[in-house]
Amino acid sequence: MSEAQLKIATAFTRAASALRIPHCERVIILKKAHGLEGLPEQLLMIKDDSPELDALYSRFLTELSHTDKFDRTTDDHAISIVHSDYPERLLHTDQPPSILFYRGKCISSLNDPFVITVIGTRNPSFYGLEVTKKLCMEFVRRGVTIVSGGARGIDGQAHGVAVSGGSATVAVLGCGVDIVYPREHASLFEQIVHSGALVSEYPFGTLPRKYHFPARNRILAGLCDAVLVTEASRFSGTLITAGFAADYGRDVCAVPGSILSGTSRSCHDLIREGATIVESIDDIPRIPRHIIYRKESSDTHSFSSHCNQTENEQNDLSKEEECILNLLAASPQTLRAVSEHCHLDLRKTALLLTTLQAKGLVRLYRGLYVRS
Repeated sequence: MSEAQLKIATAFTRAASALRIPHCERVIILKKAHGLEGLPEQLLMIKDDSPELDALYSRFLTELSHTDKFDRTTDDHAISIVHSDYPERLLHTDQPPSILFYRGKCISSLNDPFVITVIGTRNPSFYGLEVTKKLCMEFVRRGVTIVSGGARGIDGQAHGVAVSGGSATVAVLGCGVDIVYPREHASLFEQIVHSGALVSEYPFGTLPRKYHFPARNRILAGLCDAVLVTEASRFSGTLITAGFAADYGRDVCAVPGSILSGTSRSCHDLIREGATIVESIDDIPRIPRHIIYRKESSDTHSFSSHCNQTENEQNDLSKEEECILNLLAASPQTLRAVSEHCHLDLRKTALLLTTLQAKGLVRLYRGLYVRS
């Protein structure tokens, strides 16, 4: 994409948003202009049709003169709804963004055979993080593109697993793609840019606002074939995304949790309302049962080798080690609890746990032993 087209996209979106021009009217203008390149001429042609369009053209020229103040990279792009590479699934939703901005190597993965949106709480439990990791590792192995919201917690875990596996992942943001939010995801976002894309309907320089995120959630729901909620407390914003997904005819799926855990309340609410219960990715309706072809990168090969190595190590365990792993699979445990459950003395239990840690099958989490 040329720098001129990027500036046009930015100026048009900022002008239309300032004047509260509905997305449907923006789409009509873009279709008549046949895309971004013909947009300035089209705006000039129609500016006398109404006071609103005259104001839009004037505001567009003003915004165009201010577009140089935002830092951009060679990975920055904008794509209009009339472009052939625009995400096809979004076309079949209410109010699809007329223009999408993205930072990344490609956005084509959003038109892959199957796309999953994985979302959840910003304050996950250990269980929520582990469940998300397990399921996303399965998605990576099968070549499924993972979409999420780039937020703390479950979103970050989903993106991180995809990046580690060399798989495409897309983060849909509630701010401009040049804004790092949350700040602690700066490194993660850099990695996403190299393997997938940061996507937003908001132009460069747009800061995160509370009202951006509910609107962003319709894009999260629209880009995928199914939405998976791995952990979410009651009244979580994930319910908004799940609601959009149901309206769009997407499959809504949820992972059940403990009845004692408040962080699984929304998942249980969704299941009561008819969401599909997910224990493995094969529980998700319409997911391909075969591996989707994707060119294997060195990261993917390394990830697969690591998974195979872990599986081999699990097949070479003593009965005591199997007892420990079965216990830790249910929940994190203290050294003493492991010792008592497996009927081992503390010294031998500590030795076995150290061995399992060396094999990468067990790790310490907040003073408790957990399955890796």
